[in-house]
Amino acid sequence: MSILCIGRATFDLGYACPSFPAEDGKLSATHFWAGAGGSALNGAVTARALGSEVRLFTLLGAGSFADSVRAELARYHVPVEDFAAPDAEVLPVSSIIVVPERGTRTIIDQQPAQSVAPEAPPASCLDGVDVVYCDGFLPEIAVPLAKAARERGTPVVLDGGSWKPFTGELIAHVDHAIVSERFHPPGQGEADILDAVHALGPSVAAITRGPGLVEWSDGAHRGTLSPPRVQAIDTLGAGDIFHGAYCHYLAGGEQVEASLSAAARIAAESCRFYGTRAWIDARR
Repeated sequence: MSILCIGRATFDLGYACPSFPAEDGKLSATHFWAGAGGSALNGAVTARALGSEVRLFTLLGAGSFADSVRAELARYHVPVEDFAAPDAEVLPVSSIIVVPERGTRTIIDQQPAQSVAPEAPPASCLDGVDVVYCDGFLPEIAVPLAKAARERGTPVVLDGGSWKPFTGELIAHVDHAIVSERFHPPGQGEADILDAVHALGPSVAAITRGPGLVEWSDGAHRGTLSPPRVQAIDTLGAGDIFHGAYCHYLAGGEQVEASLSAAARIAAESCRFYGTRAWIDARR
């Protein structure tokens, strides 16, 4: 099973706090963690932890945070190809405040100007790939490779957290679109989200709602499934983990409903731990 993940990497600073800090105040965290993040990166680490071979196409660039991300990817055996201009500091750095008692997370990030190396990878990089996973970022790489993958008959999965300016161009080449309840295609109006997604190209559509029901459709059938109930202390990255797990099970030959159910189980399990890696370490 081989999965190519294309999209976002970040460096995350996480704080678990008894409450959200007041403006101009000071608050001590009960837990702290720091490390690599980003939807495509977290998805790649998840799929690798579950047993898939993976590759990550992203932007890391220069700087100490980027070096830390490279080291973490090596620790979790995730090969990465960096498409950032070599001297550019392009990696977003995020601070995340989690309040376990309320089940909330607040993210503060900065978006440095992106500098993508001019040469896109050839379609031959898809040789041997069973699933392509795109998180909606890095369209310069994602769009042409998604198009080439569809032409080859290789499934393309979209993590649709929200609609972005280039989502319409990418989703036209997507087979499986798993979107959040915040995903609203322009001009949708009162249309059903699953129907709206199907109309844009994907043959499979699903909506995740955190701990709520997952609704899915393959065009001919619709269904819902309930994620497992867990004592969640940190939901950071749960959606990324869901998508990485879905790709793993899909690449392994599971049907849509079974892949969604297994992905929901893995994502729920991750919420029992702080950060996005402790669930992996607990499985070892």
